[in-house]
Amino acid sequence: MKIKKIFDKIRDKNVVVIGDSMIDSYVMGKVKRNSPEAPVPIVNVIDENIKLGGAANVALNLKSLGMKPILISVVGDDQDGKNLIKLLKEENLERSGIIVDSNRKTTNKKRVIVDEKHLLRIDDEDTYELSVDSKKDLLYKINRHLEKTKIIILQDYNKGVIDKEIIKNVISQSSSKFISVDPKKNNFFHYKNVNLFKPNRKEISDAYKYQNTSIEDIIYLSNKIKDENNIENIMITLSKDGLILNNGIAKHHKTKTDRIVDVSGAGDTVISLATILFSEDLPEKFIAEMCNLAGGMACMNSGVTAINLEELIKNAERNNLDLYL
Repeated sequence: MKIKKIFDKIRDKNVVVIGDSMIDSYVMGKVKRNSPEAPVPIVNVIDENIKLGGAANVALNLKSLGMKPILISVVGDDQDGKNLIKLLKEENLERSGIIVDSNRKTTNKKRVIVDEKHLLRIDDEDTYELSVDSKKDLLYKINRHLEKTKIIILQDYNKGVIDKEIIKNVISQSSSKFISVDPKKNNFFHYKNVNLFKPNRKEISDAYKYQNTSIEDIIYLSNKIKDENNIENIMITLSKDGLILNNGIAKHHKTKTDRIVDVSGAGDTVISLATILFSEDLPEKFIAEMCNLAGGMACMNSGVTAINLEELIKNAERNNLDLYL
């Protein structure tokens, strides 16, 4: 019951999510033979579907956890953009922060999946910076919606929505708010004075030009960026190796997950949950174990899926995670 009370307490709180939204599309099929035209398999399509991806998936996860997300993002005036807005409407997610730019493509990550395994991914997108008009519109919506929340997530996928100006604007206006960041390489070192910074192992390794990083290397890098950028909490996800949490003393928290089907969207789930738990100032061990559990649950499904709160609470209670509260 202790864990359920946490989510009862945060229910319906506003969270502003700023970043790159996209369509995650899936082609499911079977392979029965190889092509006579090239040494590649022929996929016979069984089913196709589309889901919210990127910052839109973070918003969906937050809603699933009981929050009221306000998504601020840019999409193209194309079929994928229309589909994204339609999916937001179907999920009863706030759409007033969406900007439609007729000069951009909506990012579509198309995955071809055979027997729950990725065979191929095709990305159709524009990743250049926003136009002057779109950035002006974006800043207007950010400034208007920041007044409605005490929690902000910057969800950066290097697709052009977030840049140094946007980051500076958000941080400068939010000294009394909780800011969490899911970074990518272009802006990796521009997030200063934030409350939570959540790269994965590859992202922080690439940022510092490390190869074949050990747990000790990652701990060292977590201390380095924490000190250099004055970050309150660092969480580095390590896939099957769990995560490293650093809020002054870096600790490695191993995961019990032994079945990883697909890591797609797991980072979106973890940043959503971690933001909520950190903003409530909960114990470090509890946050780490809950995020490991939620990330593991996300990895057990093929394709991007939002977390199921009831299932998360049941699994947490089954694993006695309330002992850490």
